[in-house]
Amino acid sequence: MARLQPGSLTFAIAAQQTVAATQKMVVAVAKREHAVVMTTAPQPSSYIRIVDGQQGAREEAVKPFGVIVYQYPRLEEVIRFAMQTLFDLSPVLSGEYRNSHTLFINGAQAADISGYRPGADVAITNYEPYSRKIEVGSMKMRVPGTDEVYQRARRVVMARFGNLAKIQFTYRGIVGGAQVNQALAASSGQPWWLGGAAARPASGLLESAIAKAHGKTAHNKPGARFPALIITER
Repeated sequence: MARLQPGSLTFAIAAQQTVAATQKMVVAVAKREHAVVMTTAPQPSSYIRIVDGQQGAREEAVKPFGVIVYQYPRLEEVIRFAMQTLFDLSPVLSGEYRNSHTLFINGAQAADISGYRPGADVAITNYEPYSRKIEVGSMKMRVPGTDEVYQRARRVVMARFGNLAKIQFTYRGIVGGAQVNQALAASSGQPWWLGGAAARPASGLLESAIAKAHGKTAHNKPGARFPALIITER
């Protein structure tokens, strides 16, 4: 029996008449179902194969009653689509706003998702000074219907990738070039909290430095909070 999950594909095969036949069936089904995933949109850009707990082992190495797991990092496709959607929905005058949607991983700017690890905090935001005005519709635009860019983008991304990722809209503070996760700041009782659980050990010094330079509540000031999409792998 094979089971498809958002981020992985796990196989468990019922026993055949012989041990050898069972092992061959495990290998055949695993390869067949893996090929389906790799050719079904959105195609994973990479995958990790784990055979009986050994990462990178060949399917043929599986034990007759063993387990083959394929893990597919789908978040790259979700983020790429989200960035393109924000670009397409952006109002254009000088082009600065449209070209300023920025990816953050654990509170730090990132050019791509190569530094992503499970549990990391992933967000896209635009910290042009007027991005909040555009979002709430208080900025006079030449073209009607160009407000709520991030909220509309969230609906588009959810419609396509809602089974693979959770997409949330919020506002986050950016101070000193770092993004502050206000939700974790509140739950932890800390004045600053950057990134997710995976970043906590390293974030303390950064929080202290920013808080000392800008004040403990700088991230909650209206001029420092910008629209953001928070993307979490299911």
